[in-house]
Amino acid sequence: MKRGVMLAIVAVLMTSTVLSTTATAQQRSDADLQRSQVEALRLQLANSIHLKAFDLLDELVYGWTKTPPFAVDTAVVVADVVVPLGFGSGLEALIENHLADLLLKHPETRVRLAHCPSCAALTVHSDSTGTVISRGVDNPAALGQAGKITGAKQALFLDFEAEGSALVLRARMTTLDDNLTITMARTLSSSTSSAALLRSGDRLISADEAREQYLDALQGTGPVAIPVRLQLVQFAQPTEGGLGIPVPPLLWIQTGIELHLSHARDWSANIIVGGIWIPQLYNGVMLEARVNRLLTGTAVSLTQPNLYLFAGGVLTTVTGPTALLMRDQVPGVADLIAAATGVAVQITTYPALTTGLDLRIGNRLGMTFFMQFTPTLGTSPNIGTWVNSDLISFGNAIGGEVSLWF
Repeated sequence: MKRGVMLAIVAVLMTSTVLSTTATAQQRSDADLQRSQVEALRLQLANSIHLKAFDLLDELVYGWTKTPPFAVDTAVVVADVVVPLGFGSGLEALIENHLADLLLKHPETRVRLAHCPSCAALTVHSDSTGTVISRGVDNPAALGQAGKITGAKQALFLDFEAEGSALVLRARMTTLDDNLTITMARTLSSSTSSAALLRSGDRLISADEAREQYLDALQGTGPVAIPVRLQLVQFAQPTEGGLGIPVPPLLWIQTGIELHLSHARDWSANIIVGGIWIPQLYNGVMLEARVNRLLTGTAVSLTQPNLYLFAGGVLTTVTGPTALLMRDQVPGVADLIAAATGVAVQITTYPALTTGLDLRIGNRLGMTFFMQFTPTLGTSPNIGTWVNSDLISFGNAIGGEVSLWF
């Protein structure tokens, strides 16, 4: 009896231990998940503030390129950079480096940065009134002394603050003396919820111009585009030793619509119509449908070429002597003369399967290489195949295109 009671007590204790361990593990897992979510949110916010701070600096220096703060080149020290609480010295260093890069690339601002190691360092300054231990930037007397050491005449203060959904930059310049007279002050603001303009430091433009360029780049990414193409189709030569007459190349002018099936433009579809007309040789019409798949990434790039793989079908009608060459027999001289003079009208309609690669540069220019398989023309002695081997022969025609989108 006592043995049974002891076993029951042990079982209860083991069950309690397992349940307690499971609960603790679940709590730790929930805490880890919450920490990872907070860290992801903090990283997203930090990236947004980082880019918006650069935008505000771009706008500040752009204003100096149009209206320089000084009449002549003037040495300026970056006395202090203040960033929103929690982002620390890392963001401060990025801001200082970006500012230095902008000013070096734009000497027309007449602002020359000077190094001031004592501005952010802890300094001890003594005079008749007493001894003060502080950062150099927080002590007017020490800051004035730093101006004498560096040879700079002005100090620049940059204060970034997050106010609601806006990031605000308050920039001011002061003289490097005991008075610290303000010689320039400007406040810039932008919403942290809006997209960064990402202007190039080599060629600064205004925020309005940057937005216009951004919109111009996006105009080619709407759901519907209109392509205009010049297409050349070359049929394969007759088989070696045959008596066939080579079919002349077909030069098409095409247009239609292209529908983007997703916002990333990784899938799209085309419906194209085209026409040809060369007197005494051929004329005709065609209808083509394609599906395109992006190969170079998961979303289309606005700055790099984009390569698509496509497949589709074509239905073509050709009249004239060229249509006669697509028949099942080799035409005679009399047949060709009759077709060329219009005495006998020859019409050939054939379907084709097509596949190829489409390289697009930006949203306006494209170059395409493709191969066609024409099952109903396979018996023509005037048309061969481009790929021939002991196992398989395919590809009755190859071609290329140059496309423009509007």
